[in-house]
Amino acid sequence: MQEDVIFNRVLRRRYSLLLILATFVSAVAPFAIGLAVLERLWPEGGGLGPPLTVVAALLLAGMAPWYTQNRLGLAGNRTLRTRVWQCVRERAEGAPRGVQPVFVGFAPGERVLTWDGDTDQDIGFLAAWGDTLVYFGDRHSWHMPRERIDGIEPFQPAAGLRRIAIRWHAPRESQRAFTLVCREANDIRGAERATNELLNQLYTWAASPPVSGVAPPVLGLPPTDVSGGVPLDTTVRGSCAAFAAVALITVIAAWQVAMPLTEAGRYYQALLWAGGILVLGTMSVNLVLRLLQWAEGADQAGGN
Repeated sequence: MQEDVIFNRVLRRRYSLLLILATFVSAVAPFAIGLAVLERLWPEGGGLGPPLTVVAALLLAGMAPWYTQNRLGLAGNRTLRTRVWQCVRERAEGAPRGVQPVFVGFAPGERVLTWDGDTDQDIGFLAAWGDTLVYFGDRHSWHMPRERIDGIEPFQPAAGLRRIAIRWHAPRESQRAFTLVCREANDIRGAERATNELLNQLYTWAASPPVSGVAPPVLGLPPTDVSGGVPLDTTVRGSCAAFAAVALITVIAAWQVAMPLTEAGRYYQALLWAGGILVLGTMSVNLVLRLLQWAEGADQAGGN
């Protein structure tokens, strides 16, 4: 089954590791470049050049990861859109005239989970098919009649993209929910704007008069299974010990490298070395926690 799914575990993990690596490089590079500049131009540390170099490295180290996260947060999204559309195009071609399916990320439940580092369990195309929302996805396909929808509202998780929460009900069952994010974008900021636009379109659709003479496909209601998903705000097993160990090693390494430079009067080099090592430690913690999170998700999926 994994081989038939485009947005599968292997692909999600690959993009997640790519983002971690790129963020790491963008955070460490300013310190490395700063050290090279100091050694090349001001090895003795005199004048305004060294402190300005340190300040510039610190500023870049703070800004570059944010820029990298924004640009690469949706890495491969255009290719995924094309591949999924090729798979669902024939089923979506029967949509009413003028309806343009929108590429979205779908996640069951109201609580934001991660599946192998991504907050979308599935990706696919959403369309308002008369009085019904219809979704053709890579993994799932479903329809949602308007009369079953109890509410549409924005949802901002503790971390990650702002999403759209849709609350709904099934006959003789308690209220359910799922969340969407619009992926008609090339970066994170673009996805945020596209999600706001989709939210407004859903508001307009929900408030519009009933439509007659349109027969949407019957695909079943949205899935509710969240197997393999790990809550963003949950501490996974072993994370505290891993964080403490990596943090201790990082502090000791920074001290061991920076102390001799400080004693030799090379304060600016010591600052840059310490900063680079601390960033390296932070990225290592991020990677270790991500691996533990993947293991937790695999255990939960196996237990179900």
